[in-house]
Amino acid sequence: MQPSKRSRKKPLLIGGAVLVVLLLVAGGLFFFLRGDDFSYAGRTVVEPQQVIDDAEAKLDSYAEGRGGVTSDDSGCWFRYLDADTSDVQDDLVCGPVLFVDGDPTATYLLFALTPSAGDGDVTFEVAAEPTDPQPQELTDRELLASPDGDTPPDGAGDLEVPQPPPAEAGYTAEGPFDDVELTAPEGPATLSGASARVTITGLAQADRVGTGDDARSPADGEVFRVVEYVVDRGEGYASDAPTLSYVVDGGETVPVDSSVVTPGATVEALVSAPEDADVQLVVVDGVDTQSLSMVDGSPGPDNLQVTTRVNRTADAIPAQQIPGVISAPGRVTTPFTFTVTIQSATLSWFAGTNVTARPSGPDRAWLVIDTDLVADTFSAGEGPSQYFTLTLPDGTVVAAQDIVDDPALVGTAFDVPADFTAGTITFGGVFTYPDTATVDFQPGTLSFPVTVAAG
Repeated sequence: MQPSKRSRKKPLLIGGAVLVVLLLVAGGLFFFLRGDDFSYAGRTVVEPQQVIDDAEAKLDSYAEGRGGVTSDDSGCWFRYLDADTSDVQDDLVCGPVLFVDGDPTATYLLFALTPSAGDGDVTFEVAAEPTDPQPQELTDRELLASPDGDTPPDGAGDLEVPQPPPAEAGYTAEGPFDDVELTAPEGPATLSGASARVTITGLAQADRVGTGDDARSPADGEVFRVVEYVVDRGEGYASDAPTLSYVVDGGETVPVDSSVVTPGATVEALVSAPEDADVQLVVVDGVDTQSLSMVDGSPGPDNLQVTTRVNRTADAIPAQQIPGVISAPGRVTTPFTFTVTIQSATLSWFAGTNVTARPSGPDRAWLVIDTDLVADTFSAGEGPSQYFTLTLPDGTVVAAQDIVDDPALVGTAFDVPADFTAGTITFGGVFTYPDTATVDFQPGTLSFPVTVAAG
């Protein structure tokens, strides 16, 4: 509601009539003749109506600037020092006016008056803003007067507390927003990358935020999407910090201040967007771009699925023995009993500081195994990847890969679905080591059931 232009001019008393005011003073009634003049420290006020008009214009401007409302009954009044003088105080009482979250019983402001210097008639300059931005209740009504004889209305009159002004389209803000009730997402709302793990802990669609002059409502056709999320350390080995942003319908990007993207930080933010818009919290972390919906918390289609799994370590796998022979050019072929141990089997995306290989897609994972091969009492170290295959429950056979570039190291892994829970690792075959020794386990093989709890 915009402040209204008012016309409060009323005819003065007709003929030679005088203004008679009934006062209640010290428990008794009496009449007195005040007249139509206003004075200040005994000096006649020049053009008092012009002073009132100027103050009312400033009241309108001030109310509009704060998103407040006035009415046709709003105005400004001089305040007499007391009931027995025409001297006025050095301020005007103006109202009623209401602001966002205002009190309908406190609706009047004081605008200071600066008198002209000298001993003659006085002119007043009205302050542009009230002495106190907080409206007060109207007191000493009997001491208020204006040249046109008008009197202030009771309370707020017909005014209603205004709604917060609309923000610009696409408005964004950082919280916290104490007046917004957040709700935890129903499903998983976590992403994890090389350097950061981000979890949405609260979501809301709000029709306003803030209080008083700071309150805002969405632009026409938009809603406020409010999100709360926690930033933790990722599980990779990146040295660069991630970058976060809010993206509406895959278009406009609003970057998140990097100073708040620190491990352990809780962030609240607001994005104004059309109600049916797709609003995403996007995290660029190394070579991976992931997202979470700011509408329902759901993960984006390209998110790394295995990094948000809770259960990723296989149950203990008992060691097994198998006969084999070691041979080399110019050396006697020697039979040994080999003990094969799978010390661990773990699902991961980031397999180590010296591993740059990645699974074949965001819905895949490395099943990384740590093995040990011992010939009788002599340890041969990590079993070469070529000895291992993995059979999935549907019969798919997955060959092992050595995912470490350094030829002096071995990193055996299988490219499996990110939701992997069971499979069988088979050990066997023939392998020639770099020192030309060959270890042959044919025709025998070993089978190691591997299980990982779901979720």
